[in-house]
Amino acid sequence: MRKTVLVPVEKVLCDAHIARDGSEEEATETLTLGVRAWDLCTEHNATFARYLVDALGAGVHDASPEPVVELAAESVAEAEPDVEEEVAESGPVPSVMIAGEVPGYDWETAREAVRNLGYQVVGRADESTVLLILGEGGERNGSKLRDAAERGIGCMDVREPGRLKSAVCAGELVGGDPLPEPAKVGPKEMSERERNRAVRAWARTNGYDIPTKGRIPMHVRHAFDLSHRDASEGKAAAA
Repeated sequence: MRKTVLVPVEKVLCDAHIARDGSEEEATETLTLGVRAWDLCTEHNATFARYLVDALGAGVHDASPEPVVELAAESVAEAEPDVEEEVAESGPVPSVMIAGEVPGYDWETAREAVRNLGYQVVGRADESTVLLILGEGGERNGSKLRDAAERGIGCMDVREPGRLKSAVCAGELVGGDPLPEPAKVGPKEMSERERNRAVRAWARTNGYDIPTKGRIPMHVRHAFDLSHRDASEGKAAAA
């Protein structure tokens, strides 16, 4: 008498097919990475072998690569080596010199406007200096003018009101204006700092309300110059 016995047969399915679209494809190989293992069909075994060759930089003639599985997104992330993005070293920050007073700006505001464009403001030129900004009275600053001339640094003349503001709005500082000769300051002439002190003292004596620091208003300067010019002319006439 014959007896039929049904023996269950275990079928191993491809993990990559299941992860991709849920389809069932019989696995023929097993991929093991560390403590994890995946069953793969012939198709995915070849696919992920090529992936590992590319990812690890192995040549096509190297020893046979380990079987590779088409992992889900989180599994692929585990298999990929971490690559740090290289950050290019930035060069030195360009710098400018400011000689004199800029119309429409006080001392600190003019420098802050230049810094906001990405420049440093320096008192003496160095290898990073690319421009001399020439304001009112800038010709009296012989050291900065000589630095610019010796190093071939361009000059941007901003003595015309609104010139610097237009450049700041355009986001670009451009040199190319003629560089003046340093003014010859005789023994009887005052430096810019001494002149500012004299103007402030004269203004307070004559009833002008001006700040103790910062830029002296232009109308006060003009009044000071006129009063001293008239005084000089009166002395000359008396002589």
